[in-house]
Amino acid sequence: MNLTSRSRYALKIMLDLAYRHNEPLVRRQEIVARQGIPSKYLDQILVRLRRDGLVESVRGRTGGYRIGRDIRLINVWEIFRAVEDGIYPVECVDEHAGCEFRSACIAKEPWQLIFENVRRSLSQMTLADIAEQFQEDEKNCATGVRECRPGREPMRLLESSAGP
Repeated sequence: MNLTSRSRYALKIMLDLAYRHNEPLVRRQEIVARQGIPSKYLDQILVRLRRDGLVESVRGRTGGYRIGRDIRLINVWEIFRAVEDGIYPVECVDEHAGCEFRSACIAKEPWQLIFENVRRSLSQMTLADIAEQFQEDEKNCATGVRECRPGREPMRLLESSAGP
């Protein structure tokens, strides 16, 4: 899947709002301070989340943001889909596009199976599940950490180092 920093930040924003879902509004500056998200980037992500009804905003001096729906009804797939331009790993699983080699592609069905399992798993994972499971571990980015960096492939042992 093509998950960018928008997805990583969006999950942080949604969890921050979920932890405070009983508060009337959460100010954007508070999210920036707690989560270490650059304010201009936060605004771009909030626009996308608001467009999909995941967050609501109130303008003005006393304005702010809040979760747009019950956190038990928001799933991780919705969050990622709201902020990503292209979430599909390959064209043949994209419901809005199609690959010209679709009928002859040996990898089409495996990609569809892989993607469907990932999507199903993320669709079953609600914001409430995550927030409740890790509520005691709520963390703020006071150290200045700006982003959850993308992971890398685990290091592999070189067969040549094991000898002949």
